[in-house]
Amino acid sequence: MLRWYKMVENMKCYLRCVRSSHDDVFLPDKVPVFIGRTKELQITDRTCSRNQLQLTANYSKRYVLVKRLGANLSHIDGMDIPRKQSCQLKSNQTLYVVEMKFPHDIVFIGSDNERDVKPKSETAGNEPEKLRTFDDTNESSKCLSINQSKRTLLQRKLSEKGECKKSRLETKEDKSNNDDASDSPYAFDSPATGSNVSLSMSSSRFAMKGHWSQGLKASMTDPKSIIFQDNLIVVIKDKYPKARIHWLVLPLEEIAHAGQLKPNHVDLLKHMLKVAKSLAKDSNKKKKYTFRYGYHAVASMSQLHMHVISQDFSSSSLKTKKHWNSFTTDYFVDAETYVIELRNNGKIEDRKAFTKFLKEPLRCHKCNASQKNMPTLKTHIEKCET
Repeated sequence: MLRWYKMVENMKCYLRCVRSSHDDVFLPDKVPVFIGRTKELQITDRTCSRNQLQLTANYSKRYVLVKRLGANLSHIDGMDIPRKQSCQLKSNQTLYVVEMKFPHDIVFIGSDNERDVKPKSETAGNEPEKLRTFDDTNESSKCLSINQSKRTLLQRKLSEKGECKKSRLETKEDKSNNDDASDSPYAFDSPATGSNVSLSMSSSRFAMKGHWSQGLKASMTDPKSIIFQDNLIVVIKDKYPKARIHWLVLPLEEIAHAGQLKPNHVDLLKHMLKVAKSLAKDSNKKKKYTFRYGYHAVASMSQLHMHVISQDFSSSSLKTKKHWNSFTTDYFVDAETYVIELRNNGKIEDRKAFTKFLKEPLRCHKCNASQKNMPTLKTHIEKCET
């Protein structure tokens, strides 16, 4: 037991830029550190927030807990980190600070399997080190900036030499907002607070169990959700329908998002649309509905899915402007458009800029009349005969 404590006591963790564009960042044990658009990380991209990520190292478990605070996406090995959610980053994984850019990893110094590893800042002047983020289950209420993290490391070195007097190191209070995840432009499909989605993707190299962004995987195997399935696709009921009829058509092949589609998937997209129209036609035998078939420009849920939605928009789950605009503006991309793009260009166009449509004023999808808020919009829709 004494040996284990000594190992942790002598251990250090660093965040290291894969491209060696800056010095390594020291991550103290169980002390959150902010990183983002700062000169220390050499990041000037405006899509990256100043406090894009909060990193908390866990020395005993040798991982870093990564919490996304910024509005734009961050990734671990290509997997999205949901806003206000935390994910584990381990030594064999790569952290992309924002939009699959600025790759970093982490390294633990002083562990049994890395006895001889030295941070570059200690051995080669100002050369950068690798740093990694880890999961912290006992998150501190105090957080450090990168500069404060450097001072903490210096203080620790002096203390180890017996030259350090007890000096005060001021830490920043965590200034991250307490907004709901629904404030993110990518979160309009997220479950209600407190929902207990539980699954992990087989291709994921880190645990994301319980994250709402992974919830479709569970529904794809839930007999209560499935309304159709063949050897290529499955059609399920949307868990939070935005209209009287709202289905999701998903390929059984693991395709996280439209950006992973290749030319050989054209027939798959055609099949998804064909089945959707057939099911919609069957539903119209009982009551006449008008349907739209399409994809969100920036999908909030992992696993490619096409929406089949009736245009009545009569649902208690349709609550916000983002909900409404995600289905009634250009943010909702017609399914046929994806087929044409993939057939002609071999890939799907990047539509991240389309998030601007989520902020459009509320308008009736029938007559285009401007509406004050969601209650007045819903009342108007019921009476609109255009």
